Amino acid sequence: MKPCKKARKSCSRSGVSRRNFLGGVTAGTLASSVLGCSPGDTEYNASLRAIFGTSGRRQSSISKSTGMPGKYPGRVVEVAHAGSMFEGKRDSIAVRAMIEEGMSRLVPDAETPVDAWRSFFEKGDRIGIKVVPVGKVPKAGASARFEGPMVDLKRPGSVSSHEVVHEVIRSLELAGIKRSDIMVFDRYRDEFIQAGYRAMLPDGVHWECSSSRYDESQLEIDGQIRGESRRRNVAGYDRDVFRELAFCQPPGTHDSLDDRRFRSHLSKIITQKVDKVISIPVLKDHRSAGVTLALKNMSHGMVNNVARSHIFWGANPSGRGRTLNHCQTFIPAAVSLPQTRDKCVLQILDGLLGTYEGGPGSWNRTFATWEYKSLLFATDPVALDSVGWNILDHKRSQHGWPSVANMGTDAQPGATPQNPNGARSRSEVFHIRQPQHVPLASLLGLGVFEQKDIKHQVYTIG
Repeated sequence: MKPCKKARKSCSRSGVSRRNFLGGVTAGTLASSVLGCSPGDTEYNASLRAIFGTSGRRQSSISKSTGMPGKYPGRVVEVAHAGSMFEGKRDSIAVRAMIEEGMSRLVPDAETPVDAWRSFFEKGDRIGIKVVPVGKVPKAGASARFEGPMVDLKRPGSVSSHEVVHEVIRSLELAGIKRSDIMVFDRYRDEFIQAGYRAMLPDGVHWECSSSRYDESQLEIDGQIRGESRRRNVAGYDRDVFRELAFCQPPGTHDSLDDRRFRSHLSKIITQKVDKVISIPVLKDHRSAGVTLALKNMSHGMVNNVARSHIFWGANPSGRGRTLNHCQTFIPAAVSLPQTRDKCVLQILDGLLGTYEGGPGSWNRTFATWEYKSLLFATDPVALDSVGWNILDHKRSQHGWPSVANMGTDAQPGATPQNPNGARSRSEVFHIRQPQHVPLASLLGLGVFEQKDIKHQVYTIG
């Protein structure tokens, strides 16, 4: 199986210019606060603390040179393999070839794939692998309370592929990392187990989650649910590392006398238990964030009190102000926490099975996936998300959907395609989706957003 020797240009897709982005920002507090800042400003970190109110008492020991946007800002390597997937089933041999090719291309001076991995990780590093179980397709009759896989392990749905996780673990071992120094993790313990990750892990590889399960308030620092038995493998959140943003859930969910409602604390997995993180996001759209790719995998997947970024106010929200979307501000604020910024050194976007509408999960009526059959590699999460956003918009246009930035209940009439039965799809619950979190993250120095500054190389193998 020989890879092609020459990169082919990516498809012509609808890009997002800085002019269009700045004209479309609806909640401009973040942008107006940081437009004058750059990573080179001497008071940059102090400015972030002033804007977001982080405690900053515990800093990461990882070198700033490895932090976002990492070793290769503005660089995205995509590897496509026609045999990587068929009818929802991934091919492990193809996945191995794709990861070897992708890592070798990402690190241009690496002589072998192992050398590429060793350029990021060395013996003694404690490595966390962040997966995405949201998007799983439950088996018929599966119970949400089941303490085991509720998916077909061969066809689990639009999640971080088990085959990709296995190959990442194998590659780390070849690079000299012990299994005992590898942890696979996510936010919620129940979703992690139900998506099959606990069942598929090799012996000796640890797993842990930040919280026991979803709850409305999401404020408990230990990640447990009050009134329920304590769950094992729940790390909880770091009391000293957080972002403070002046919005919260409405009364009834958040107590107006509880100051915790304004804070989102970083998981102890990030601050205390791992030295470096490999993030494996999935190629998906999202009804509030527009897209859920690398940045959202780190924001909503690594801190608590995230539901305040997209609020449903009332049992049947309707009218302005009943659904409150603040993802465009929340996501870059959370990701720019120093420990997240420093430790998340590698992104592998799983595009084997993408979700172009109805993301992030199969519970949405318009949930639609396609076999894109690609993996994308980057150290720069903003560049990766910019490319992924264009891929999703291109696919959406093929099916008659507007771009993600033009979706929401305030979208123009007739903006959604017809269902087979002739009825218009009613998938939107927020007045506007907010993929603006991607260029806003660029303004915080987390990566490169402009298409002209991104080097997107696509290699086809197999």
